[in-house]
Amino acid sequence: MDILKKGVLKEMLSQYNIFKKLFAFLKSNRIPMKICSLCLIGMLAVGVTVVTVGITLGFKVNYAGSFIATVKNSGVFDAAKDIAVNHISSSNADSAIKRPSFKMTLTVSNRLDSAFKVADAIIENTDDIVEAAALTVNGEAAVCGEKEQLNAYLNARLNSFNIEGAENDPQFTDKLEIEEGYYLAKEVATPEEIKAVTDALNVKNTAVITSEEEIPFSKTTEKTSTELIGYSAVTTAGQNGIRRKTETKELINGEVVSSAELSSEVIKQPVTQITLIGTAKTTASAKQRSSERSVGFICPLDRGSFTISSYYGDGRGHKGMDLAADKGTPIYAAAAGTVTLAKYDGAYGNCVVIDHGNGLKTRYGHASVLKVSVGARVEQGDVIALVGNTGQSTGNHLHIEVLVNDNRVNPISYLGLD
Repeated sequence: MDILKKGVLKEMLSQYNIFKKLFAFLKSNRIPMKICSLCLIGMLAVGVTVVTVGITLGFKVNYAGSFIATVKNSGVFDAAKDIAVNHISSSNADSAIKRPSFKMTLTVSNRLDSAFKVADAIIENTDDIVEAAALTVNGEAAVCGEKEQLNAYLNARLNSFNIEGAENDPQFTDKLEIEEGYYLAKEVATPEEIKAVTDALNVKNTAVITSEEEIPFSKTTEKTSTELIGYSAVTTAGQNGIRRKTETKELINGEVVSSAELSSEVIKQPVTQITLIGTAKTTASAKQRSSERSVGFICPLDRGSFTISSYYGDGRGHKGMDLAADKGTPIYAAAAGTVTLAKYDGAYGNCVVIDHGNGLKTRYGHASVLKVSVGARVEQGDVIALVGNTGQSTGNHLHIEVLVNDNRVNPISYLGLD
């Protein structure tokens, strides 16, 4: 016989014995009939009250050490167990539910718990049953994990290949489904196991990228006859332009598999740099040049034996002219005069200075060999040195200077090279 049915029968028999004993007590003690009637009426009232209120026998369910419900009979718990098992996503769910014990009690009918409520209580009080989420990939079970952890790892993987500053549209290439529900605790993966599964998922990202790139400015030169050869000055500073480009890129796990330009526009035009360069051999007036030529100096090198490698001024404060020639080419005195310097003179290297009188002097630098000494009187055309590359020099040449009252001036007209 079912344990609950045995309990009901026992309770009924006990109540029958109570009434039997009550009647025997009244009879043996010769209680007046009036009092007996009142007792019977009171008992009848209590019975009517029990029926009216709905007091009935029930059974408290002790599950996993706690009273979780009050049921009409054991069949309610069995039905609840089936409901709970059907709500658990595991083939072994039945084994996780423990056996209960029952304790008979009097209760009100409307306080008896339904099978669905008992099923919820079973799940809540079973340590081996937990809420989780299962991930399937293309219909295949992949991993079961705590819901928030699983979603966090999926989001991290999905956005791991986003391009900063771009409009990203990442998508998993596989079909993913997440089913939330109840699972056995032993079937829930660790965070490391979840991450290993999500990190193996392929991600396609379609990114729209807007970038700006510089357009290099161009350069041009303008010539001016008002400045000496070698003069150079930027009159308009160059400025790079800016081009804005929008393109789309498709990436698989961060690797670009295709790209296309959507638009391109110049939002700032480049500014051409203009450099002014001098073309004048001298800035002296015709009258001044004529006056300088009238001094009567000759060119210190034979015509055809040199090229002019640097003019007076030339943008670097050059205070003479450089005549490039082979090493050992004779250097002639531009005019008669007295040698006031003939030695190695710092940046000039081997150097000769001749005083021609009337405030005029000439200086000859970078010679390889000196042919005169201080105090010597030279005539126009005398060989005073040989071309070389001494001192602060980058090649064989003659550095020639003309000094007027010890001020270095442009020698080009004096030497007839204008």
